Amino acid sequence: MSESTVTAARLKAFIQQALIAVDLPEADAATVAGLMAAADLQGSDGHGVSRLPQYVRRIKAGGFNVRPNIHVVHEHASTAVLNGDNGMGHLVMKRAAEMAVEKARRTGIGWVNSQFSNHAGPASLYATMPLAHDMIGLYFAVGNANHLPPWGGLDMLLSTNPIAAAIPAGDERPIVLDM
Repeated sequence: MSESTVTAARLKAFIQQALIAVDLPEADAATVAGLMAAADLQGSDGHGVSRLPQYVRRIKAGGFNVRPNIHVVHEHASTAVLNGDNGMGHLVMKRAAEMAVEKARRTGIGWVNSQFSNHAGPASLYATMPLAHDMIGLYFAVGNANHLPPWGGLDMLLSTNPIAAAIPAGDERPIVLDM
């Protein structure tokens, strides 16, 4: 391995230390760093370590709550609404995916909505979490920044609303769509 090669563990440690330096609790920093490094490892380069300077600036400006009270607003056997308390989106979405898996284990389906969250990296990180439990994962998000005009238009009116699906395929590699 050359000196210019960065291992996944080293990348994760770097991200984690940078987040701790701006007051993210150690466990939360480890979670976010692991997901950001995973984004880079799966080839989602625009959602991994390249986002770190942007996140750090936003934390320093008070744009993220570094000690959020991520909590359930209301829930039923198969569904829930999770309030992210303006925390790092990675923390909110990971918690939502874990809750959905638990609900699906008990009832056959789990659907968890989130509110008051932030950018969480690539949608496929969360859609693929149920695969470890031989479950289908779906992820849908509504973006909050208008980046695109509608077809034939000039005004930026539309956001890029991420969609991801992950489907187990037995002994084959799972089917994963992230768009």
